[in-house]
Amino acid sequence: MAKTYDDKKIIYSMDRVSRTYGTKTVLKDVSISYFYGAKIGVVGENGSGKSSLLKILAGVDTDFVGETHVSPGYTIGYLEQEPELEKGKTVKEIVSEGVKEITDLLQEFDEVNEAFGDPDADFDKLCNRQADIQEKLD
Repeated sequence: MAKTYDDKKIIYSMDRVSRTYGTKTVLKDVSISYFYGAKIGVVGENGSGKSSLLKILAGVDTDFVGETHVSPGYTIGYLEQEPELEKGKTVKEIVSEGVKEITDLLQEFDEVNEAFGDPDADFDKLCNRQADIQEKLD
């Protein structure tokens, strides 16, 4: 059974977050919430705290005052503005490493679907496995 998503559900919240580097405050009492399916953009001048905000949001920076909360079952990824990439690897290889769990599930899903063509297959077992994989993908 496919999951349904509530676009009124808050999946991330930040409450009264402040971030200071030395004597410079880049974020002060920031409170934001994101609903499922929201598309966001962060715009501002250099040094205004955009990267700091995103690092806190992703859990990369934990040296701040205030609270953040990610709803269970959700994760946040973060890619540095200038990431240090492993030499000798292509961009495709690096991206593939980041989505390996999903591509492995998709490959297993294809294998299960192919197994339905075997007349001696345990169809109940295949249906259950297919449903499990589909739930993880959703």
